[in-house]
Amino acid sequence: MSALARTLAWRRMRPLHRAWRAPLHGLVWLLLAGAAAARTPPPEKPSPGSWSDREFGWHYNPRNRPTWLGEDEARALVIDAAKPWVACGIRVSFLGDTEHAPGNMDRVNVVGWSLEMPSQLRAVTLGQAREGRLLERDIAIRPDRREFEQSPRLLQKVITHEFGHAIGLTHSSRCDDVMTLAADCPPTQPASLPVDLTANDLARCRALYPSTGVTAPGLAVPK
Repeated sequence: MSALARTLAWRRMRPLHRAWRAPLHGLVWLLLAGAAAARTPPPEKPSPGSWSDREFGWHYNPRNRPTWLGEDEARALVIDAAKPWVACGIRVSFLGDTEHAPGNMDRVNVVGWSLEMPSQLRAVTLGQAREGRLLERDIAIRPDRREFEQSPRLLQKVITHEFGHAIGLTHSSRCDDVMTLAADCPPTQPASLPVDLTANDLARCRALYPSTGVTAPGLAVPK
């Protein structure tokens, strides 16, 4: 079992925890659904840390990419999904392709596709941090979700969201932010999902990476 599979194994228990609810009366289901729609996201958790040099350098692993995306198209989509975070003053550097798999915790930051995570997950960011400093961040994206093919906009949003985690952000308490956790908010159509960072997304990011008076260096892409 890979490191990613071991790390995520506990999540597979979630459907079992829900199974006992199946016999509930329909009216109770309606009440539960109404309560879920009216709830607000929980308070934001503190950040695990930031990159000490204000740079997140990452590699891309094309293995297991979605069959409906060409290799170059998939790589370009991931690179584009990282770009919005440059606005908060951190350098996001694409360092080229790699054969390292996401989730191995080998001090190589990898963004790639994985079929080893539970099918109900769209993507996950894993990593290591120490004393407020990020040491590694891997992003694993589930490639076989039908909703991604039906709405590439959703896939872009999910990857941008995971890059937010990769630079140190936790989930937002606001449902209109890119960094919100979808499960904590009312269902919405992919076409209406936030893809552009909100003012709150940027404010939270800039709090992690305060201005140094130097122009943001931007996104580095190898030629």
